[in-house]
This record gives sequence, C-alpha cells and structure tokens, in this order.
Amino acid sequence: MSMTYFEWLAQVCRELGWNVMRAHDLLDDTRWSDLYERGATPQQAAAWARTEGLA
Repeated sequence: MSMTYFEWLAQVCRELGWNVMRAHDLLDDTRWSDLYERGATPQQAAAWARTEGLA
C-alpha cells in the first residue's frame, strides 16, 4: 500500500525530528512534491533536506 502525499510528508517530518503538523507547511513547496512524485522514500527526502540545509 502506498502513502498519500500528506502521509509521506508526515513521515518525512518524523524522520527529521519535526512536529508532524509541520507537514501542512510543506504541502505547497514543489521541492517536496517533486521528490514524492519521483518515488523518493521519506528517509531519502529527509537525507536530501539535510544535504540542502533545510533541516
């Protein structure tokens, strides 16, 4: 079963140690939706965020 975009964002927030509700703030940021659409795992997205200095 695949995750919805919001579920995926919530998991990314968990991976980064952020409050899950922060996912609402990320919904409109196309950098995240692009990662989701390319099939990145939440762990991969969190690693990317750390590399980009977002976390």
